[in-house]
Amino acid sequence: MFCCLGRKKRDNEMEKKNCKKEMVERFILQNCKSNEDDSLNESLDESNMIIINDVNNQHKQKPWSGIQWQMIIQTKSLNQIELDEIKSNIRFGILQNLRPATWFWITDIKNTQMIKHSSNIYQKLKSCESQYDQQIFKCIKQMDKKYNDLVFDILRAYANYDVEIGFVKGIEQIVEYLIQQLDPEQYKNLDYSYNQFNRMCDYYEQMVFWMTIHILFNLNYRRILKQNVSFIETDKFKNTLMPQIKCLIEQLQVKISDLIETPLLFYFWKQLKKEDFNRLFDVFLFEGESILLQILLKFLKISEELVCQFQTLADLKIFLNQTLIPFGISKIEKSNQKLMNFIL
Repeated sequence: MFCCLGRKKRDNEMEKKNCKKEMVERFILQNCKSNEDDSLNESLDESNMIIINDVNNQHKQKPWSGIQWQMIIQTKSLNQIELDEIKSNIRFGILQNLRPATWFWITDIKNTQMIKHSSNIYQKLKSCESQYDQQIFKCIKQMDKKYNDLVFDILRAYANYDVEIGFVKGIEQIVEYLIQQLDPEQYKNLDYSYNQFNRMCDYYEQMVFWMTIHILFNLNYRRILKQNVSFIETDKFKNTLMPQIKCLIEQLQVKISDLIETPLLFYFWKQLKKEDFNRLFDVFLFEGESILLQILLKFLKISEELVCQFQTLADLKIFLNQTLIPFGISKIEKSNQKLMNFIL
């Protein structure tokens, strides 16, 4: 009898746990519903159309509406849609209340990362002490206290997961940004059940962890952060530099990576407005570092004349790391272009 009662109790606990998970997953998809203020205009004019390269010809296609995004996320996998079509729709822009569900879908972490491991691996990883605990604790002291415990748990889990690297400075910025963007509290007014949560629920916490894995492994940021490897030094990038800028760098006898002081993800994070960086990050999640390199080239091109006037290494570094993006944006605005149209 006691055995039956124990089994019944475990079954009830499992049922509650599954119900909570289903509620969270339902919440993600429910919040794909477009607010009237946020929804994309169905009657877009010619200038707002996205140009997609077809096999035989080019045709114009309207970007997906909020409802279309919702249906695609619910019913399609990434490999069921043409790559160019996904890319162009992400570049057009993702609605704020669509962001959690869309990020989970375009990174495909359920079918790439999570499927490789047991369902409770994250809980095990964060519950084990890490040799980096003290380093992590010191690193997050300057962060928003609201997220400190959560950031610590995710960073500890990552340190235990990635035995080769463990923890390096920069990972905490990625984790904090993901938490801020995915925090259910900012969406709780859209679903009454989320009023009961005081912090990110277990499901979202795990999703932030796996998205961190995606960025660091799939998008190669663990290599960039640990080894200070920059794709700016690739021949492909250097060969596409403007001749005058390339000549200036050679005269100063420096590497391009010596001029840009931070990884490009943080570089744009620092210099772009929040809403513009969020849109750029949407594209980065899908396309990786290549999109950041393309954008850097665009800003160097638009500022080429000024860049080539610098005579000293110190002055050039200050301009590139503090002023290049704002200066480029001012030139874009003067020409009445939209920033994100120019960037993407």
